[in-house]
Amino acid sequence: MKLLKYILLFTFLPCALLAQELKGKFQDWNVFKAERGDQIVCYVASTPIKREGNYDKRGEPYFLVTNVENDADEVSVSSGFLYKKKSDVEVSFGSKKYYLFPYLSVAWANDKNDDIDIIKDLQRSEEIIVSGINRDGKTANDTYSLIGFPQAYAKMKQVCSDLR
Repeated sequence: MKLLKYILLFTFLPCALLAQELKGKFQDWNVFKAERGDQIVCYVASTPIKREGNYDKRGEPYFLVTNVENDADEVSVSSGFLYKKKSDVEVSFGSKKYYLFPYLSVAWANDKNDDIDIIKDLQRSEEIIVSGINRDGKTANDTYSLIGFPQAYAKMKQVCSDLR
């Protein structure tokens, strides 16, 4: 049920959120507070600084770390297209790699331990590459700058704690 809640929340993120407020900008990362019904959601978001691949066209890729009220922080990504079924989305910090599971156009870490580890690496690294395969077998390799992520993440945690 929890997974379904996140799938519904983030698959339809723009239309599911009733009110969204920018709480801070830290280099390449933005911090938002949003309301979804009676639930408060805080998240940091970024878009790629470099986009490569053999795709024909796609929507806007993004990387999110979300803190949902009374829950743990969660990593999610979108390459801007519908992912190939039974494929993995790779998040790499140099030679260190994590594999996220996709559903439609969004991918998540397999468990909370991976979320925790990825968030730690986001705070210590300079960039990450997200690689995904669409339903037609086309690939996308998006590079994200992590400049400002530690400050944005700290601000998100502060914004969320102020709401409780």
